[in-house]
Amino acid sequence: MISNREVINSRPNYCFSDFVQACRETLSGKHVSVGLENWVHKDAYNDFNLTTKSQILEFITAGGLENMEFVNSTHYRISNEFPPPICDAYTFSSGSICGYISIFYSQQNQRWIIKSLHRCRKRDETDFALAFRKAGMLNDEKNEE
Repeated sequence: MISNREVINSRPNYCFSDFVQACRETLSGKHVSVGLENWVHKDAYNDFNLTTKSQILEFITAGGLENMEFVNSTHYRISNEFPPPICDAYTFSSGSICGYISIFYSQQNQRWIIKSLHRCRKRDETDFALAFRKAGMLNDEKNEE
């Protein structure tokens, strides 16, 4: 069984610019290339005052994700796809707000999915822990089941 924080790669699995291009295509109406998990709307509204999918995609394509820092790539453990897709996670800043975004490409649906978009939370990796993990000085805990 895959633990809920099992790190697959220490580098992104996807090219983030491909995701941003898909956001542009979705906004232009050329092709619906990006979807959102149900909870993303609520978090984006509460944390960034973004009320619609279009506003979320405009935020991303207009450079709202500043100073992005890759966190990790992990299996999407609650996905119904097999094998489960790999999610790339990033922290970013937007003005004075520290944010977190996680994305993946769904082979099953042939489109990008925004899994998470919210403020950084205490349970998310801290800058300190991220720096130590990237330096190879922090082992990720893995649940053996």
